[in-house]
Amino acid sequence: MRFSFIRRHRSPRQSVGMMCKVLGVSRSGFYRWASRKPSRREQANQTLAAFLGQEAEQQHGIPGYRKLWHAAVQSGFDCSQNRVQRLLQRMGYRSVTAPRPGWRKPQPGIPVRPNLLNREFCVEEPDRVWVSDITQVRCQEGWLYIATVMDLYSRRIVGHACSARADTVLVKRAIDQALGWRSIKPGGSLFHSDQGVQYRSEEVLKTLSGAGLTISMSRRGNCWDNACAESFFSLMKREWLHHLGLISRREMEDAVAYYIGEYYDNVRSHETLGGLAPRAYELAA
Repeated sequence: MRFSFIRRHRSPRQSVGMMCKVLGVSRSGFYRWASRKPSRREQANQTLAAFLGQEAEQQHGIPGYRKLWHAAVQSGFDCSQNRVQRLLQRMGYRSVTAPRPGWRKPQPGIPVRPNLLNREFCVEEPDRVWVSDITQVRCQEGWLYIATVMDLYSRRIVGHACSARADTVLVKRAIDQALGWRSIKPGGSLFHSDQGVQYRSEEVLKTLSGAGLTISMSRRGNCWDNACAESFFSLMKREWLHHLGLISRREMEDAVAYYIGEYYDNVRSHETLGGLAPRAYELAA
């Protein structure tokens, strides 16, 4: 919830009033929410979550949610499997035997485009080269995936999207946001990404080709071919997200939007841009 985000991060520099205005909520509503007492359901969830955490620790993190549900029922809790699963996801619990998060079976036959960008990261015109990538951050319910589109000219994030799934829809939402905001010259602009299945999907390739973008992809296993997109994620996590701790997906989405729209675009200076923030660099051009 946005109120939870405000309570966690209010400070002399980021007042309640300012954060409420940015996040589009009322100040009085926040104070009413902050003074309320936990409901019976919330109290019951806290008790059940404490039991599940203790049981998982005693079993060295081996059981999945189904076995933990059986343990809870046998101990007298009246709960469903779905409820246990949701609570475990909020806690960030994963069985040690669970598949690696974000793993996807490779899809053969989807075309891979050549590396046309060739690490030429200095661009002299806006909206001539966009780079895109996906990252993930842990939340209470599990992973939150973040897709971004960056204009290499100003290092500005021109499109981003968040989702609980790292799928084609996530990438397309970020691209659609960028296309709806910026002006692309058909045939004269480049879109670069890695070889992820999301970027090789028919829907994404059609969207990019339909907008007149030439498609470029990094070489397999070579993160340096998309270093600027990778670097942005590293900055965002180190400067903003990691110190937030384990919060809900909704709170994390708000934090990502706040970092991109308020801090990164308007405040954070870049040596590559002569010490200017991305928005100021574009305005000064």
